[in-house]
Amino acid sequence: MGNLDLEWSKHSAFGWFGPGDLERLKENRAPGEFLIHDLIARAVRDAPDRTRGA
Repeated sequence: MGNLDLEWSKHSAFGWFGPGDLERLKENRAPGEFLIHDLIARAVRDAPDRTRGA
C-alpha cells in the first residue's frame, strides 16, 4: 500500500472534506443513498482536532 494511485478512469471527482463540505456528498443522490456521506461525516466527527495540537 505504499504506492497508491487513483484510478482516474473510475472517478469523476475528488476532494478534501471537512464539516462544512459534507452537503456536497449528498448532491445528485437519491433519498436514502447517503452511505458515503454518513461514513465521511463520522470520520470528520471522530477525527482528532489538530488545531489544538491533538
